[in-house]
Amino acid sequence: MALSAPASAHGFGRRFVLPLPLWLWVTGAGATIVLTFVVVALFVRERVGGVRAARLDLARFALVRWLIHPAVIAGARAVAVFMFLLTLASGFWGEQDPFRNLVPTMVWVVWWVGFAFLCALVGDLWAFLSPITSLFDWGAAIARCIFGVRAWFGVPYPKRLGAWPAVALFAGFAWCELVWSGNDEPRALAQAIVFYTLIAWAGMAAFGRDVWLARGEAFAIVFGIFGRFAPLAVEDGRLVLCPLGAGLLADARVSPSLLVFVLLMLSTVTFDGFLETPLAERVVASLYGVESVSAFIFQASEWGISDVTVVRSAALLIFPLLFIGAFLAASWAMLKLAGVGALSTLTAACAFVLTLVPIAVAYHLSHYASLLLTAGQFIVPLLSDPFGFGWDLFGTADYKVNIGLVRPYALWYGATAIIVIGHVVAVYQAHVVALRVFGSAREALISQMPMIALMVGYTMISLWILAQPIVG
Repeated sequence: MALSAPASAHGFGRRFVLPLPLWLWVTGAGATIVLTFVVVALFVRERVGGVRAARLDLARFALVRWLIHPAVIAGARAVAVFMFLLTLASGFWGEQDPFRNLVPTMVWVVWWVGFAFLCALVGDLWAFLSPITSLFDWGAAIARCIFGVRAWFGVPYPKRLGAWPAVALFAGFAWCELVWSGNDEPRALAQAIVFYTLIAWAGMAAFGRDVWLARGEAFAIVFGIFGRFAPLAVEDGRLVLCPLGAGLLADARVSPSLLVFVLLMLSTVTFDGFLETPLAERVVASLYGVESVSAFIFQASEWGISDVTVVRSAALLIFPLLFIGAFLAASWAMLKLAGVGALSTLTAACAFVLTLVPIAVAYHLSHYASLLLTAGQFIVPLLSDPFGFGWDLFGTADYKVNIGLVRPYALWYGATAIIVIGHVVAVYQAHVVALRVFGSAREALISQMPMIALMVGYTMISLWILAQPIVG
């Protein structure tokens, strides 16, 4: 020991410590929501219009007219289709290392995270750029010109189905993202994309393009919901600028299936964050101590299903049910407090569910921001070598990912602000909808007590989940 030389300590960056105890952040965010409710109740006493209340016709600007020119849109659609086909080709024929193949980064980071950010903060770009829709449109045009037939069979869409096909498809997508062990395998991902595309084309061919996009195409609905929060909207064929979230206040009827869809969106992102908490690990560990559960897990392993798949699949099923149950309970309590017997709980829930979209947008932005800013950098070298063959098409193949691009404190403060702002917007919109549904300011005020309690609880839970990787 006496002969040993001094050793230098090394670190991988500074550890971020919350400047205040977590309970102060959580309670402060909850108090902000309550204060917002008080301010809105005092100063918003009349019905407020939706997207038509304040809008600016952007077609008056030459640059905007150029951007929305049919030729420009057609070019953008062609680029989207090219990237779609390139992604599939790299998945099927490229190297199967997830870090050297384009598919995992393109699907999970650039498209699901980055494109969702664009739709929420700019507008519903998926409606114009969806390669699935573009390829179907081109195929339909070819069928009409060459064979003189239309591309769909005109089968009447069953009204009772609503948007349930989209609910089922999005649930499957969430399972692939959060549970499926093959979600980072390039060829398996490419096969899943082809499978979903064929389902979409079959739906469009059977029921008609627009019908399936409105009820069965899960991502047309997801990005469309995000787009209703965005400042850009298409109104009567014109591109208009409107306040954030104004599109969510339109007097459009929401079906029970769309209600479930919105809550599924919200719950799956929350579930993704919950998986990263120490509490999730303790819950899973306690499940193995239950004899019936452990016996079922053992039986599943005999069928070739891993214990992680079983536990996460069950939890992914339970989370949306908890969200649906909590929201229906708040809607029931809302009607009871307001003394309104003419409305059913389901009708009230459908009327208020779009006011949760700002929360869904806020949590999506805050939860995935670090992933987009760090893992999103992988797209730089992958664009030069999408197949992993050692190419360097654009001179970026040697780019090194900088995991310290954004400091942890910036991510924490940004995520906190985004979540609180999202809930504040949701509180305002819920009160506006309450004025529309119940008529009087007094009934609207009283009715919102359960909804505010629900939002406060979710705000505090959201911040707690985001803080666990830091304080855990």
